[in-house]
Amino acid sequence: MEGGDGARSGAVTGRWAFVRTPRACRAWVSAAFLCALVLPLLLVDRGQGHTAKDATVTGLVLIALSVLNVEIGRLLEGGISQSQRPHKGLSAWAFASALLLPTWWLLPVVVVTYGHAWWRGLRAPPWKWIGSAAYVVVAALSAAVVAHAVIGNHHDLMHGTGLVGLIGVVAAAATFLAVETVLFHGSAYLNVPEDEVWLRQTLRSPSFYLTEAGVLLVGGLSAAIWTGGGWFIVLLAPVYVLTQRAALHEPLRERAEHDEKTGTLRFESWRRLAMAGADRCHRREQPWCVLFADLDHFKTFNDLWGHLVGDDALAAVAAAIRAELRNDDVLGRFGGEEFCVLLPDVAIEDATGIAERIRAGVAAIDVPGGGPITISIGLGAVTPEDGQIDFVSALTAADRALFLAKHEGRNRTHLVLVDA
Repeated sequence: MEGGDGARSGAVTGRWAFVRTPRACRAWVSAAFLCALVLPLLLVDRGQGHTAKDATVTGLVLIALSVLNVEIGRLLEGGISQSQRPHKGLSAWAFASALLLPTWWLLPVVVVTYGHAWWRGLRAPPWKWIGSAAYVVVAALSAAVVAHAVIGNHHDLMHGTGLVGLIGVVAAAATFLAVETVLFHGSAYLNVPEDEVWLRQTLRSPSFYLTEAGVLLVGGLSAAIWTGGGWFIVLLAPVYVLTQRAALHEPLRERAEHDEKTGTLRFESWRRLAMAGADRCHRREQPWCVLFADLDHFKTFNDLWGHLVGDDALAAVAAAIRAELRNDDVLGRFGGEEFCVLLPDVAIEDATGIAERIRAGVAAIDVPGGGPITISIGLGAVTPEDGQIDFVSALTAADRALFLAKHEGRNRTHLVLVDA
């Protein structure tokens, strides 16, 4: 599932990147890796003990399907290599292995699956790729235990009416997704924020979970057909193509909507979501604010320290802004060194407090290889009594407030109320 660019400000890069990650992150990934190595061998009796067909043939078929899945993805992508991409297709075969084979089979299936995917260009920092594989093994092992508890030792997942098998597959898929989510959240939030911008965005997206659930169910359906109808699994080839298209759609949409340097929304995407948020506030008679923030003397900063350090500074500023926002706030990059934020359902004094915390947070940033940096912030505030304020009027007020903050000496915030 996980990629990562390792190019953000504060990100850990290089050959020994893992040892320079936070201690808690190293402990989390190391524990998952040890569990992935040991538990499949210790919990064999808790998983599927009997196979409907020869275990070696079944394992080789799953590996072949994983290879086919990756190759389909490369064909759809035009053969390009990707580092930031949720590798959802890889989860299906680990899940199918959990349903069909003794738990120790998870090790060769996942190792070969991830090894082939790496070889074919789905690149990420090695420690993240190994951690991702370990998470998938642990999630699949958990799914195997749940499936065995529900289904027992029945060889055929479709035996009888198929209801028990269906319940077992769905319960196992839900377990897999829950464990996988917890493990990846651990990596995302124990590592430095600048190194996990993409992963945190992915984990906040509901469409990721819907797609991942669909991919797991494809793996479950493949397992059921293999136990009940054997080579009818060949007829699922078009489904694998559609699965890969679904897995590719989300990162393509993310790249279209998000700025690569900062991980924030591009302005057009931000404006669409901000207008919808402002409209909800109007309907609910709630206050809202638009915040414009612009880095001070950023051209001078770039000239002095270089554009690569400037890019690091932009990413660090975006992280500092994001750290002070709530879940419903909408952050975007207006362009250049300017950011924009919608603050829905927020009183004026609270909005001013958020802006001041952002300003202080940016001033406290230590940009590697660069100097200090500050930010000026303008707020355009709308109260419930203002009625149906045009969104452009709020933007204009925020822009005016930003101009005044700059005019008054920079590194400060200014508020302008929007006229009805």
